[in-house]
Amino acid sequence: MATLDKPEMPILRETPDQIYQRLANRMALIAQKRGETPPATEEGEIFYDFGYPIAEEISDQQQLFEYGFLQRFLPWADGEFLDATGVFFGLSRNEGETDDAYRQRLIDRARTEEGDGRRQDYERWARNVDGVGGAVAIEKARHDLSIDVYITDLSGNPAGQDLATVVRTKLEEKRRALHDLQVLPANVFPVNIAVKLILRPDAEIEKIKDQITIQVKTYLKGRSQIVYQQIGALFFVDGVIDFTGYTINGAELNLTVPADSVSTLTLVVTA
Repeated sequence: MATLDKPEMPILRETPDQIYQRLANRMALIAQKRGETPPATEEGEIFYDFGYPIAEEISDQQQLFEYGFLQRFLPWADGEFLDATGVFFGLSRNEGETDDAYRQRLIDRARTEEGDGRRQDYERWARNVDGVGGAVAIEKARHDLSIDVYITDLSGNPAGQDLATVVRTKLEEKRRALHDLQVLPANVFPVNIAVKLILRPDAEIEKIKDQITIQVKTYLKGRSQIVYQQIGALFFVDGVIDFTGYTINGAELNLTVPADSVSTLTLVVTA
C-alpha cells in the first residue's frame, strides 16, 4: 500500500513563542483601548513570567489534540486506538503483530467484501490467523479446483508445519465447496551473493559484512524482483571504497522470486 502522508495542520503546530506573541499583542491592544501604557512583555518581566508558561501549555495541548484527532483515521491510528478500530471491523490484533501489519490487515478488510473463495479471500483469511505474517494463494497449480496457500511467520520466514496445520483447520469453515485447499509453509528461494570488497586500511571486514547483511536482508524482505544493480549499491557502507567480482546466484542478472517463496540470503564477502 502506498504511504498516505499525514495532513499538515499548522494551526495545531504553533510554538510557545508564536502563542506568547499573540498573547502580548492582545494585551497591548487592550491597554491601548483603555488609554493605558502596554505592559512590558520581554523575558524577565511579570507578564512574561505569567504568560509564557501558559503559551507552552497551549502549544503542548495543540500537539496532543492533533495526535488524538489523527487517531480517528485508520491510516494513521496506532496502539490502543488501532485496536479500537479493529473492534469496529471485527478483527482483533494477533499476538505479536506490529501496528503496521495489523493496520494493513484492517485496510485490506475495509477495501474488500467478504468474498466467495477467490485467491484474495484465502490470503486474507490466512493472514487473520494468529502467528501468520504473510500469505500467498496460488490457484489451479495442481488442477482446476486446487488452491495452495503459502504462509510465513511474523518474522517473514517460512512458517512451521504446525502453524500451517492450524491455518488449514481454521480455513476449513470458510473453504468453498469443491475447492481442494492446501496450506503450506512458504518455500525457500536461496539468494547467494558473492563479492570482493576494496576497503580502507582502517576498515574492519566483519563489521562491514554485518552492515551489508542487514541492508541486503531488508531489501530482500517481501520483494518479488531482485535487481542486480540495486543490490550492488548496498555494498557502499562506511569503509568500502569499491567492489569487484559481484554475482547473484553465480551470475550478473536480475532475479524473480517465485510467488510461493521467500528469499534467504547467503553472503560471501572477501577483501
